[in-house]
Amino acid sequence: MNDDAFARPALQSLQPDDDDYAALLALAGGPLVAEFGPDARIEVERLDRLGNWSFLLGRMRAAEGGPLPLEGTRYAERAAQGGMSDVYAVLLKRESGGAWKVVDHAIGPGDVAWLAWPPKHGAPAALFGF
Repeated sequence: MNDDAFARPALQSLQPDDDDYAALLALAGGPLVAEFGPDARIEVERLDRLGNWSFLLGRMRAAEGGPLPLEGTRYAERAAQGGMSDVYAVLLKRESGGAWKVVDHAIGPGDVAWLAWPPKHGAPAALFGF
């Protein structure tokens, strides 16, 4: 029997020089830029791909690298009450035509918001490390 018949895609930790890294990072940043403007940046902690799924986990940053200013945004009150982190997480999926799309995202979650994403979206749990 051919072991390759049951081969599963391996988790890949993408690096800046890898294929798809720049495109995934730009697409993942879309919801953040939509909320906070063009100066919002992502400090990437991990960008992983598993088959047709990708998961980005990072920190929200301002263009100069410091904390993202939240004053005047809908997140200001939550941040002032200590209920907001600087974490940013994004789940992406490659469609049948090869294009990637954002499936879900979490801006400043106070908990591990992506725990629900495998059953909610059918994403592999291994992508998230569980």
